[in-house]
Amino acid sequence: MQNSMLKLEMLKEGRNIRLPILLIFYNSILAFVTILFVFFHNESKQIGFLSGRSSFLAQFLILTSLQILAVFVLIPFSVSAMEDSDRAVAGQFMVIPDVIRYHIIARISTLVCTNLLILLSSLPIIALSCIYSGIKLLGIVRLLWTVAVFSFWGGSIALFFFSMNKRSVVAFAETIFTYFMMSVGILLFLEVVRNASLSMSRTGEISSAVTTLCLAANLFNPMTVFVGYYENFSGNVPAVTSYFGNFGIDVTTTTFSYFYFKAATLICILVGIGFLWLAVRFYSSDRQK
Repeated sequence: MQNSMLKLEMLKEGRNIRLPILLIFYNSILAFVTILFVFFHNESKQIGFLSGRSSFLAQFLILTSLQILAVFVLIPFSVSAMEDSDRAVAGQFMVIPDVIRYHIIARISTLVCTNLLILLSSLPIIALSCIYSGIKLLGIVRLLWTVAVFSFWGGSIALFFFSMNKRSVVAFAETIFTYFMMSVGILLFLEVVRNASLSMSRTGEISSAVTTLCLAANLFNPMTVFVGYYENFSGNVPAVTSYFGNFGIDVTTTTFSYFYFKAATLICILVGIGFLWLAVRFYSSDRQK
């Protein structure tokens, strides 16, 4: 069945002046970062420092990190704008069967497509680092998939909190707080648990329970998905190897790298589906009042 709400959301987003301004502003930031990197790269060569593939991989890591950061920053604003524009027309569509479910699907699809459009607009800039670092087309395709997963995950959480609260400011704060707690918050919590385990251990070793907790908790950390993406073409990242090594986990094995990061991606998608289901429930109960 064709989702008419999706067509409506796409038309509203396409006619919004915010989108072209966002594309210009976002690509200007990426271009500025790239120019700075090229400038310092040439300066380092002039004073005798040699640079290889690793330096351009670092540039690619910086640019892709900005892509992921943009998803986290822009989605709450996008959902807030959707809510503000939807209040005036929501009552007109109440006669459509299953309108809430179609509307939520249309919104999350619009969020994912918008973030992919932003990424596609920046591909000429990202291609500069891909040429010198040797990253193939498959790496760009995987980046598109990673951005789509992050957009789905972040958009589902934002829609859930905006469905719970009629005040956009509260929902916006709750969304940002959830993003922080499910990414940086998990890392801080595990670090506290690790230090507590070391202080209580007589042998100075991490207990197996803490190791298991680290593996389980980081499956719900969306940054694990990005780490898995970056390790696919750059090999083991020293910071990631050191972090998991502090918990007694060897990430250099092919089995761990292949299965664990894919499992984190699957969990990320399932979490997004769960928040979407809750958003539909809250929107439906709110319309029935």
